[in-house]
Amino acid sequence: MYETVFEAQEKALSMVKPGVQASVIHNVVCNLFEERGYHTYRSGSKAGFTHSTGHGVGLDIHELPGVGESNFLLEAGNVITIEPGLYYPGIGGIRLEDMVLVTEKGCENLTRLEKKFVLKSFL
Repeated sequence: MYETVFEAQEKALSMVKPGVQASVIHNVVCNLFEERGYHTYRSGSKAGFTHSTGHGVGLDIHELPGVGESNFLLEAGNVITIEPGLYYPGIGGIRLEDMVLVTEKGCENLTRLEKKFVLKSFL
């Protein structure tokens, strides 16, 4: 699951640039998950990928542009999250969430944390 979420996030990040429709990025993430055998909400599933790929960040924590089914065109200066995840009851969940600034030529990742899989048990 981790490798698939990581790949989905990397693919989404590579697509972020001005003029790209937010829904195109979101659908690529959903397609990748479905191709790997994971569920998405597009099929009505309550497990798997159950939310949008991201959202805008500004005065409110969740604001436009939404990186989901929105036809919003990304613009330079937008600050958005890219946060694909998979969640399965009885197994667990994985989400990778980065905040990026849309630049004239792509995006600048504002998240500086390393990405590594850590397994924690809360039992």
